[in-house]
Amino acid sequence: MEVEIYFKFVLAFVLILIAAKIGGFFTERYLKQPAVIGELLAGVIISPFALGGLIFGSDPIVLNFAHIPFEHLTSWGLSGEGEFSVMEVISEIAVIVLLFVAGVETDVRSFVRQAKLGTLVAIGGVLLPFVFGYLMTMVFFPDAPNSAKLFMGAVLVATSIGITVRILMDMGKLHTRAGTTILVAAVIDDIIGIVILSVVASIAQSGTVNAGKIAYVTIAGFAVWLALLFVGVKFHKQISRFILRPFKSAEAIPIVALLVGFLISYLVTLIDLHPVVGAYVAGLMFSACAEKEEIIEKTRPIMLFLAPFFFCYLGMQVDVPAMGPVAAFAAVMVLLAVIGKIIGCYIPSKFVGRFSNTEAMIVSVGMVPRGEVGLIVAGVGMLIPGALGDEEMARELFGAAVAVSLFTTLLTPSMIKPFFGRLARQEAKQKAAQEAGG
Repeated sequence: MEVEIYFKFVLAFVLILIAAKIGGFFTERYLKQPAVIGELLAGVIISPFALGGLIFGSDPIVLNFAHIPFEHLTSWGLSGEGEFSVMEVISEIAVIVLLFVAGVETDVRSFVRQAKLGTLVAIGGVLLPFVFGYLMTMVFFPDAPNSAKLFMGAVLVATSIGITVRILMDMGKLHTRAGTTILVAAVIDDIIGIVILSVVASIAQSGTVNAGKIAYVTIAGFAVWLALLFVGVKFHKQISRFILRPFKSAEAIPIVALLVGFLISYLVTLIDLHPVVGAYVAGLMFSACAEKEEIIEKTRPIMLFLAPFFFCYLGMQVDVPAMGPVAAFAAVMVLLAVIGKIIGCYIPSKFVGRFSNTEAMIVSVGMVPRGEVGLIVAGVGMLIPGALGDEEMARELFGAAVAVSLFTTLLTPSMIKPFFGRLARQEAKQKAAQEAGG
């Protein structure tokens, strides 16, 4: 590989960050909306399907999705063929840092208190969207194989925790009761989504359900999550003493904590969990430590630098023209993706958690974005021959999945902000009434 190619990846990284910062600044300053909207839209604009293709159409690296093939898999004792994208790796690193910082900033005891409610919210937010996705695919694509209907149901299931966390952090609402419930539900939602994806992929590949694999993924996912949470709550003093304080003199405590977060993010992938689950729970481990504030102070700037890259790169995956042939189906899927999460999450929030209507809506809307998770599910379907029907049908279904990921992500910040405003006004009135009565 020539040295110039390395520099092109550096240029691509810088251009994406510049576009993200400009987009975020514009939406915050002039549209009074969270920066994440501008970062996503900036990605759509500079993608290889839009401006990036016009300016750098002949360059596979700059504002494009250049993949580098694995040429030595066999010699390394690995089987098959594959490739990876440098920009995708950076994107994964960015979202791991984002979720780690969010975990550290979370009140771990509040997280534990909301575990039961969060589980019910996650289950409610899974059932209805899955049914909606399955039935709508059946209506619009009556000739689609059953695996295609299952995959489109799965596309509507999993919440993108990265999007939700960024919105809560931008609004300063991560520590609220509703914010903590969303985080618990999103983590559990992710584990449930992985189980569903495993089931659907198994059916698509073999026509049967591998009960053993499903049980393994379910048990392992929850066991690791609960074990790490338990360690953080019960042994935070030991974590401080043996992992963090030895590096106090070098002022490296925050970096050591972040490195542990990366390590745990990798380890959870060995049991088929997404690295963001490991990153978030690793952050929770350190949130009960005495060094919590120091870790936040030093790692938050890293997160603020990298996170916009993730959201901008996510927006770059969107091929707007490809959505044209399935506009009606995509519009219905987006609508039902929103309605399914709102109804499914509102009911347990309101009637089990006894939240006010406003708080229950905050939880419900906070669970709406699908982001990269919907794209991952649809991408798995594309990789299994015939799982999404013939080539034309697969292309159309994937286009609809992209629309769901894009529009649910774009809609969420605008939808949730008014509810936080209403909640603030309600709390102000209650405080004024209490002071007047006192």
